[in-house]
This record gives sequence, structure tokens and C-alpha cells, in this order.
Amino acid sequence: MENIIKVSMFESAQNRYASGVVNLWDWLFLEDYRTVLIKELRNESDLMKRRELKELLPAITVSCVCSERRTEKIYEYTNLICIDIDGKDNPSISNIEDLKIKLGELPYIMYCGLSASGNGLFCIIPYADPTNHKNVFEAIKNDFEEMGIIIDKSCGDICRLRFLSHDTQPYVNKHAEVYTSKPKTKSNAVEYIYKPKQKYKTKPPKPRTLLIPNAIETFLRPNNFVLESATPLTKKQKVERLLNEITRNQVDITYYYDDWIAIGNIIKNMFGEEGRALFHKVSSFYPNYDYDETDREYSAMIIGRYRYNSDRLFEIAAEYKLISPIKK
Repeated sequence: MENIIKVSMFESAQNRYASGVVNLWDWLFLEDYRTVLIKELRNESDLMKRRELKELLPAITVSCVCSERRTEKIYEYTNLICIDIDGKDNPSISNIEDLKIKLGELPYIMYCGLSASGNGLFCIIPYADPTNHKNVFEAIKNDFEEMGIIIDKSCGDICRLRFLSHDTQPYVNKHAEVYTSKPKTKSNAVEYIYKPKQKYKTKPPKPRTLLIPNAIETFLRPNNFVLESATPLTKKQKVERLLNEITRNQVDITYYYDDWIAIGNIIKNMFGEEGRALFHKVSSFYPNYDYDETDREYSAMIIGRYRYNSDRLFEIAAEYKLISPIKK
């Protein structure tokens, strides 16, 4: 008899209260009218339409059974954690199916399949202590980083939703080992290291040379006749002016994750909710731009308290030879 793993289901991400309880295994292999929506989502190129389609999909809380998506409303744990591997965070990974096979070599992977968008993977991992969920997530995140794989940091939320997806060839191991931060042996998958051109946490050693090397610098220089004659710009105006010029020239300055987060927080601090569209514009020049991921990150920034000096934006622009380096 197949082991039943109960999880809470929500009709959509907008629903606060759970609509019922389902068997995780039934959910993972579900095929109904919503499977067509998933296929439409993966084939849709328009970002707004993709978002609308995704919002029609139901979702579950893989790690628990709860009446609401709040820790105090949890009444049963599954002892499972679900992690996301997004394409944007891992530009060096070009073959998702190949990665799925390699991850299957890890003894603690219970399930690995395509995300709803089809641009990433999600993995379900059994672990021992649900009261230690965040620490377990951090350990898993660190293990994957050692393999050269970046996983979504929001997976540390025990009530995080997992949208309905569909994969005709997922990796499944119903007898997966319980994850421990110090495995007795390493599988061959650990040797399968993805090496991005440069790790996200470091600055590019040699900024890329652009076809418009002086466009923004000329635009912002104080010795420009128009600017010199005008009233000095405020910090907010300078930031907006620089970002608008970047979007006009379609320059990607978000390749490195830390830079992307810094840029988003600067926009949030300057413009609040009104800056969401601007953050999407700046992010959209990244080759693996994902609307949902970008929107999710900005929403997290809105409620967060992280502060960044606006000078950081100009430092990033200088690294790409868009403006002269800021003199300290």
C-alpha cells in the first residue's frame, strides 16, 4: 500500500485559507484540465499572460498541513522540504533534464521535477526535525552552493506554496534517505559542479565593454551644458534618470544576484510600490528573466527593512563602464 502524505491545498496563491487536504503523491502526478493551463503557461511568451495563467493554478504546502499559511496554524508536519532551482539564478545550467538526472544521484532526493514555468526544477527532500526547518534549509542551501547550484532563498518558509506542475519524466525515490547536513558519503552528483562565469557574490573582474560606453556617462555628467544650467538633481532624480537611460539602452546590469537585490532595494527605497514596474524593466534585460521571480523578490523587498545607499547603483553602473567610477 502506497504511503499517503497529507498536505494542504489552496485554490490559488491569493487564497488565505486552505480548501482541503490532498495526498502529495496524487498531487505530483495529477493530470486534469489544469494540465492544459500549465502547457499554455510554458508556451506563452507574454509575461503578463504567463502571470495570469500561473495565478489560475492551485498550490499546496509541501512541508505541512495547515488551515492558513501561517506557522501558528500548522497542525501536522510532513517532514519534507521543497526547494526551487530557478534558471535565472543558475545561468550556467543549460540542460534541465540533465540536471534532474544528476540530482537523482543524491540519496536524499525524494522527487525532482519541472516547475510550473518549465524553466526550473523543484526537489522534495525528507528531513527529521520540522521544528528546525530554517536551519535545515540553510544546510541544504549551502550543500547545493558547494555543487555550484543556487536555490531560491524563500524556500526557508515552512508554509511556502508549491504551484501545481506537470512532468512526464520526474525523478522519484519513495525510499529516499532522510537528509542530514553531514552525509556519510558523497554521491557522484556532488562532483557534477556547475561553474558560472563568475559567482554571484563577487564582482566581475573585467567589466564588459558595451557598444554605448559613454552614453549614460555623458547623460549624467555635471559639465553637460543643460544639466549645469539647471537646478541640481536630487538623489531620487539621479537614480530615476540613470535607470531610465539603462532601460532605454537595454543594458543588463542584473547578472550578479547580489547586484540585482541591491538594485531592487534601492528602487524600493526610492519609489516604494510605484517602483515595481521599473524594477521589472531593469531586470528584463537579463537573458533568463522570469516575471514571477522578479515580482516575488520585489514583494519581499517591500516588506523587508534592508537599506542600500543609492551610490551602490552608480558603483554597479561604473563596473559595466556605463559611468566613471565614483570617487571615494
